[in-house]
Amino acid sequence: MKNRSLALKIWLVIAGVTLGISLLFMALVPWTLRNFFTHQMYDIIRESQELLLGKGQIIEIDDLIKWEQRKQQYQSVQHFVFLDNGQILSGYPTAAIQQNMEDILKDAFQQTKPEQQYWRQLSDERMYYIIQKGEYAGRSAYLLSYMWESYQNDLVSTLFQKLFWIIAALLVLSWLLAFWLARYLSRPLITMEEQVRRIASRDWFEPLVFDQNDEIGRLGQSIERMRSQLVKQDEIQQSFLQHISHELKTPVMVIRSYAQAIADGIFPRGGLEGSIQVIDEEASRLEKRIRDLLYLNKVDYLSIHQQEHNDDINLGELIENVVNLLRWQRPELEWCMDLDEHRIKGNYEQWKVAIENLLDNQIRYAENTVGIQLSQNIRRNENTITIRIWNDGPLIEEEMMDKLFQEYQIGKSGQFGLGLAIIQQVVVRHGGTITANNQEKGVTFYIELPEKIR
Repeated sequence: MKNRSLALKIWLVIAGVTLGISLLFMALVPWTLRNFFTHQMYDIIRESQELLLGKGQIIEIDDLIKWEQRKQQYQSVQHFVFLDNGQILSGYPTAAIQQNMEDILKDAFQQTKPEQQYWRQLSDERMYYIIQKGEYAGRSAYLLSYMWESYQNDLVSTLFQKLFWIIAALLVLSWLLAFWLARYLSRPLITMEEQVRRIASRDWFEPLVFDQNDEIGRLGQSIERMRSQLVKQDEIQQSFLQHISHELKTPVMVIRSYAQAIADGIFPRGGLEGSIQVIDEEASRLEKRIRDLLYLNKVDYLSIHQQEHNDDINLGELIENVVNLLRWQRPELEWCMDLDEHRIKGNYEQWKVAIENLLDNQIRYAENTVGIQLSQNIRRNENTITIRIWNDGPLIEEEMMDKLFQEYQIGKSGQFGLGLAIIQQVVVRHGGTITANNQEKGVTFYIELPEKIR
């Protein structure tokens, strides 16, 4: 069953429910109809007696003659009148009734009400009857009016057959509608399955359009957002690959050309020492590019496979150590630092790489000054640690501001497009946020860490 199509499953469920309800209905109908027609039979018997008796008393023999005429209006109801000694005054009881006349007389004698209804199994058929007490010529007389169960069975059978064909027609109609409904409900899912199959084959350029807002429509909209994001990511990666191919190819080309020149006894940079220095710088540049790629992949892996990061980190000390390592790149820069001692729980290696990338970015763009401030704030009764880092370099292009921390994004003067993406991955992984704002002079980065990670 689990391998059947969704349309078939929906149809089978609806068909099964409707069939089950119909079978239960058909099983209960005869029992319900029998009770109903039993009451109806007693009402018919009672009406026929009222027609015969008038005011309800057996009085003159002439009335018995009139009864023979009146009772023709209720041919399904049979009557006979008998005295307290069992003598039949009017009517012709059947042989089965005569065989049970003694029990019927007991019912009549024990009857305390003027009228009472009974039923009795005679041979293989049930008789429903009402005994009406009266008088005839000064003696107790009784009018017994009865109907056989066959009348009830005929009514039940006729009505049951009609109901059966009506329910059968309704079942066929409901199953056809259920089949249409199942196909209608499953059609969007089939369309989405085909779209996801194409996306899995990297054929994701055809949009998925749904104009419904129910659960299926929202699923389709989610798939469309995923498709759009994949298209966007693919375009970014293609652009990045073109850029990274140049970034990696250039240092490799320089290293090879310098190595071949040295092997031929030629020193392009004035001498052996200068030429080797160029090779070393390009190798360092190539190493940094590869390291960033590998580390970004590592952070992505850790973000998916949650791992513990419970190192006790002194943020002020960590930032100061990184500054001491990097300040030699541009010794002329002025460093303005206000580092209070704040500790957090986290992954020390990841925070070290994030701070290195962020400060390397500041050093690259700063003109004269780099500033770092570490402080604690209380916002909405929550303690937060804020790392504020700024430089007095050029402003960030407006079109880059919204996608500054995305992978493979490279500004007009950018170099690689991975450093800020790594920073954001680390910050987000530790429950924080990072933002960047253009100031009147320079750019400021803010990292906020909530109290919960401390």
